[in-house]
Amino acid sequence: MLITQKVAAEALKKVEGLTIADLCVGVGYTGVKLSNGTGGTCFTFRHELGLKSGVIQGAGTLIGMPAAVAVQMAMSTNLAEASVGVATINAILNENYDEGKNAVDMMDVRETDTVGMVGYFYPVAKQLQGTVKKLYVFERNITEEGLLPDWSENIYLPECDVVMITGVTFINKTIDHVLSLCKKAKEIVIMGASTCMAPEVLKDYGVTLLAGSRVTDSDLLLRVIAQGGGGLDVLKYTQKLCVRLAKRR
Repeated sequence: MLITQKVAAEALKKVEGLTIADLCVGVGYTGVKLSNGTGGTCFTFRHELGLKSGVIQGAGTLIGMPAAVAVQMAMSTNLAEASVGVATINAILNENYDEGKNAVDMMDVRETDTVGMVGYFYPVAKQLQGTVKKLYVFERNITEEGLLPDWSENIYLPECDVVMITGVTFINKTIDHVLSLCKKAKEIVIMGASTCMAPEVLKDYGVTLLAGSRVTDSDLLLRVIAQGGGGLDVLKYTQKLCVRLAKRR
């Protein structure tokens, strides 16, 4: 069973009676609001939706859908549907956590460490540059000089002492492969708005820190997403969560 499947199974334990009250697949993020008022969000793969632009079957009829059905969309190969699924999982699981410290402040990163970053977290990368032995940043969509293509994770991740992984890997189901490459890593952090807060699943894969988010205002979040909002816009209506699963090994 894939990690995303196991995380979905955790959400299904807590989904009884819940339905989708509202949802939006925006150009930057996807968001859902459940019938109990809680919300969840995650990244939208706007560059990878394919020839059909990620058309979701049944669009226009999804309000009122059982949340259990939406959760299972996380396993879809249609990345728009998968985003709806992961956002729903986050609405269910992430609500159980209180605001936490900044993940960078909790991470155990040393000047002798080789660090791998799966997904370009610009502020974190700038903070780490010059303070660690080596920093590799892997991206599928190369937007600037110095970033490495995601396939080069196979080359460099096995030598990293610390690895930061975007929660987007839950959506495209690459998280299993990425974690399998972290053979030397003593600190493994999954971070970002797409992160599913499922420590009971992820601790078994060597993850030491989870840094996700909890939606604080579902209606305003969905409005921002519908109007093309990006990460900084979404940040206004979420709280950062940070939970340590294990000490640096």
